[in-house]
Amino acid sequence: MAASDTLPQDHPLPAILGFVGFRRRSGRYGSATQLLWNRLENDASIYELCKVREDLTEADRVILDQCHQRLAVARRCLDRQFGRWSFSFWQIIHEVDGLLLLVMPRHMLLPHALEIQQQFERRVTDSAQKALWLGAERTSGPLSQCVRVLRGEAPASSDPDASLPEAERLARCRHVLWGAQGVINDRVDKTFWQLSINVSIQVLSTLLLITLSLLALLGFNRSLVTTWPDALVPQGLLLLSLMGAAGAVVSNMLSKERFVVATGATSRFFAYHLLVKPVIGAFAALTLLLVEQSNLLLAVVPRGLANDAGNNSALLNIVVKDWRAVFFALAALSVVAGYFADRFLSSIMNNVLSRLLGQSEKLLPSSAPPEAGATSRRTEPK
Repeated sequence: MAASDTLPQDHPLPAILGFVGFRRRSGRYGSATQLLWNRLENDASIYELCKVREDLTEADRVILDQCHQRLAVARRCLDRQFGRWSFSFWQIIHEVDGLLLLVMPRHMLLPHALEIQQQFERRVTDSAQKALWLGAERTSGPLSQCVRVLRGEAPASSDPDASLPEAERLARCRHVLWGAQGVINDRVDKTFWQLSINVSIQVLSTLLLITLSLLALLGFNRSLVTTWPDALVPQGLLLLSLMGAAGAVVSNMLSKERFVVATGATSRFFAYHLLVKPVIGAFAALTLLLVEQSNLLLAVVPRGLANDAGNNSALLNIVVKDWRAVFFALAALSVVAGYFADRFLSSIMNNVLSRLLGQSEKLLPSSAPPEAGATSRRTEPK
């Protein structure tokens, strides 16, 4: 007998069955969506527990109303069949997490405070921020003091907050926890966005490399090899330029942490990695070809001409079998030139950009703990 046979015939299905998680499962979505749904419903459960508090103020009700609206938007983000808003989902969930800290019962705050302190110590690597929030010895900062207050420890006599009423100290702890969680979430979101953009550039670079390879195959024919260097202009120049651009794209694909901006004018950096770098690689290949044709520094010559001293004035001579081998040697050198041109110029550009990044990002400012007697802007309900 099935388990459902023991239920009354008129027993209504639980309301949770209508939520996004089960619809996603019926639509053959993966376990990642189930984890997102579990995260969403966990916040929804805490919201329901906070809503039944008897000592809610008018400000608390406004905050709970904001949580309700954001949870509805988060469910809408997961309900999308195509083009799911992952960035928006996590941004909304982080906002709900922070708002719930302002209204949840006191006995629920301590586990969250311990988790926030542990995450802060593990994820935040800036020593100045750690000293600001945790203190010089990780005991005197506002976050550490907040954990001690929630544990019920008596404040030290030298603590300026010792004379404050308990309700005010608790309110300050809520705001400190919200601010510390905001610092953690900003860092996690920034890393998540950087990973997403880096993977996008990796995929687009692969498509660009395939496109360049197809163009090179379409522009290649047997007469180009057999009549080299008679077909140098314009077909040879174009083909070797494509090889140099392909070398720059390969270098771009193998680079690590090449995209360091998470927010702001990210489209310009897409253009830089997918347009400027291939052009630089093509220009490097053309420069190498011009140097080779001028016989100033480098020359790729067949074995028959290598013994002729009049045609051997270059400082470096690469001797190959015949003119066919000359063409393929120049193609290989073009790829190498594009690759190393990207490597060399990327290091210079990264040094320049790293000095500008600290003042260019607008969405993720550095957070600071609230000062004594001050009200955080993030705590004001809108």
